Order: sequence, then structure tokens, then C-alpha cells
Amino acid sequence: MDVPILVLTEKGGENDEVEALDAGADDYLRKPYSHEVLLARLRALTRRSTQPADRTLRIGDLWLDPARHRCGRGRRDIALTAREFAVLAQLARHPGQVVSKPEILDEVWDMAYTGSPAIVEVYISVLRRKIDAPFGVCSIETVRGSGYRLVAVGG
Repeated sequence: MDVPILVLTEKGGENDEVEALDAGADDYLRKPYSHEVLLARLRALTRRSTQPADRTLRIGDLWLDPARHRCGRGRRDIALTAREFAVLAQLARHPGQVVSKPEILDEVWDMAYTGSPAIVEVYISVLRRKIDAPFGVCSIETVRGSGYRLVAVGG
């Protein structure tokens, strides 16, 4: 999400500010604050959010460009369907961390989906055939009973 987040609060503790920033806030402003300071911080957040940024996700030599919906390994593009891209992007946003099937389902499929959670396994298998097998690598690991982990290989 590219929406800047400014936390306005009465909480004044240092731990509260750290917690908010670690949770994803872009700025933190304690009450009381002046109207001018609030507007200046909003302008600064807007400037930062409109500056072009490379949002490409890189895990080893694997890369995903969400803005252009492109994926590749090294200099080679890899064609993915929208759903395959979404599953891989979910893993790429958490490199080296285990992402559970329910987390993938919640992020990639809509709430109306009533099919089998095994659909995630199908997409993981397809992704392995597309992003790993042709390059002789194994970047999507299965963590039995927990989910999947995307790890850096190559590059």
C-alpha cells in the first residue's frame, strides 16, 4: 500500500511512537500540535509518497516489479498469471519468513472463496515449475505443517 500514514495521538511515550512506526506508520505527531505543523507534516508525507521509487522486490536473483506486474530471474523475464504473481508477491514481501496457507488465501483469494485450501499447493507447484525448475534452483521451501518460505538463491 502506498498511502502514507500519520499517527495523531495523545499518547506521549517513546515506546508508543516506536510501536506505531514499527507497525507501518510513516510519521507520528503527539497532541497538542499546531495546525501549521500538522499541515507541514502532511505536505512532507505527500511529497515522499509521490516521488518515484523502485518498488521492485528482490530475493537473490529473483525479482518482482508489482507496478509493472513483471517477474524474472536475473535478466530473464518469467511470465506469470495474475494469481501466480499475487502468490509469489505475498511470499516475496516476507523473504525468509514462513507464510501460512491461510495467510496466502486471505491475501490472494477473496473472502467469497469456498474452495479447498489445497489450491495454494497447486499454485506453489506451478510457481516452482516456472521460477525454479528452469534455473536449477529451489527458492520456495515447504515448511511442513506451517507454510512456505521464499529464500534467496542465485545472484
